[in-house]
Amino acid sequence: MNHVIFAAGESTIGPTLALIVGAGMIAQWIAWRTQLPSIIALLIAGLTLGPVTGLLEPDQLLGNTLFPLVSLSVALILFEGGLDLPPRELRNTGTAVRRLISIGAVITGVIGWYSAREIFGISNEAAIVLAAVLVVTGPTVVGPLLRFVRPAGTTGPILRAEGVLIDPIGATAALIAFELVLAEETNDAVLSLLGILGLTVVAGAGLGLASAFLLDTALRRFLIPDQLAVPITFAFVVASFVASNEIQEESGLLAVTVLGIYLARRESSTIRQVLEFNESLRTLLISVLFILLAARIEAEQLREVLVPALLFLAVLVFIARPLTVLVSTIRTSLSWRERVFLTTMAPRGIVAAAVSAIFALRLEEENVPDAEKIVPIVFLVIIGTIVVYGFVAGPAARILGLAEAEADGALIVGAHAPARGLALQLKARGIKTLLIDTDPYNVTRAIAGGLTARRMSALAEEAAESLDLRGIGRLLSVTSNDEVNALSTGRFARVFGRREVFQLAPGKKRSGDSAVPDEYLGRIVGIEGLTYATLDERSRQGWKVVGAAAGSRMDDALAEGLFMPLIRIEDGAWAFICRNDPLPITGEVIGIAAPSLHREIVAEQTANEADDAAEKTSGSATG
Repeated sequence: MNHVIFAAGESTIGPTLALIVGAGMIAQWIAWRTQLPSIIALLIAGLTLGPVTGLLEPDQLLGNTLFPLVSLSVALILFEGGLDLPPRELRNTGTAVRRLISIGAVITGVIGWYSAREIFGISNEAAIVLAAVLVVTGPTVVGPLLRFVRPAGTTGPILRAEGVLIDPIGATAALIAFELVLAEETNDAVLSLLGILGLTVVAGAGLGLASAFLLDTALRRFLIPDQLAVPITFAFVVASFVASNEIQEESGLLAVTVLGIYLARRESSTIRQVLEFNESLRTLLISVLFILLAARIEAEQLREVLVPALLFLAVLVFIARPLTVLVSTIRTSLSWRERVFLTTMAPRGIVAAAVSAIFALRLEEENVPDAEKIVPIVFLVIIGTIVVYGFVAGPAARILGLAEAEADGALIVGAHAPARGLALQLKARGIKTLLIDTDPYNVTRAIAGGLTARRMSALAEEAAESLDLRGIGRLLSVTSNDEVNALSTGRFARVFGRREVFQLAPGKKRSGDSAVPDEYLGRIVGIEGLTYATLDERSRQGWKVVGAAAGSRMDDALAEGLFMPLIRIEDGAWAFICRNDPLPITGEVIGIAAPSLHREIVAEQTANEADDAAEKTSGSATG
């Protein structure tokens, strides 16, 4: 690049790294605010800092350490993916996932190789490596899309498992393709291929299992103190990755994936702590990696392959993916709707970007024709698949009945009388609700009242995965147990986000302190003093949940202690009323009212309904 280099000397390394991290976080925030895939914003940031403005040139910034750092970062990302893949998901989706990452990968690779060669006119060698790289999908892209769409059934777990497991397979396939195109004789190629496969399985799976067993044993026997659990876990990840790669190149990704999946079997606070830390680290690493890799691309290279890349993208999206899903789901229990949805989700992500950059550079060193076109093609495919699947997956899931247009409903933990009353008020206004409770009596009463309810603990291991959360976008925990309420908000914060998990205020100890520390609490619903004990006492006194127009009457009732507001509805939008929210309330309000106020509101509503019915009857008679 003939640009001004921002990272020309040692004195500018710090500011340049700050620029990369800052740009990455701004891109992530913009993506969150606009509800667009974050990788699109990151790629735009990288292209802007690199080929467009010339402010960043990664090769000069990091030199020979660039690709080792990229590889190590990808390893940490894949470890987190394996750690976030519960064994039950693998058991429930085993057949379809196994076929997708084996037969499906072969189908995608063959179609990708032939179409790349014919569409771009590149050499056979470059086309083979390109196709091998593009068999991956990627949990870093699939995960955010699934959280946004929230499809019902087993499609989510299938796509998540496919994304995690196919990444090391794709990296191995790229290595095999690389060795294949450089082999001088067929016999050499076959022997090389068999050797790579054997060593990859032995080194990757073997070292991954051995490291996982040692680490798991040390954690179970408390041989590692809590303050060292996370750093030592990452030391095991790095050591496994490096050692495996020393035995067989690119087998390290398999090792860290196996290590993560093995540890996922162990539901413990330590593993959850590692997962929580790694999720934050993953966001940072993805942001930095995409900006660095995108900044390496020459604008001229993108322009050369832009038009044929659109046709190549169409082949991958409309031919390769549907055929892969069709073959991989034969004789499975998936419905036709679920199979169709699986065809709408195969975006490429960071592994494709990183692996393509590494092998393209090595092919260029070996003077393989058209090797320089691999990286821009891969980045255009990444952008194209994210845009296509990002905009198609949501509407497709809704049309197929696997998701709803707006995730505006509420999951209510607790199905006692006040919770049922609240759910009925929301249902009457067209807002979806789902109640869960461990008490069969409460669940039976809820179902008898026309509500959707399930007997389940919010803390159950499979709760978030097995519940039908179509149309559900927030949680309210109102059980009698303050600890369960806090733990429920913590567990479902990963599903809905911390902004959308709510609970009743915990009770006070005799000392006056809260029964649950503030750092474990969700957002507190209701006015000062509203706890489960208060709610239960008022319910026994005959207070009931009611909805009415907000105004001076409700303000007076609130001031007199005859009404406790819980929800406000205005301009078609609803929200829980949290502590310290501004009062008075405008629009419509739902809350728990004293018997006298409840009778007054119900009588008024009954009279209004009677007037409306009389008006309609009069109008019909006149007509």
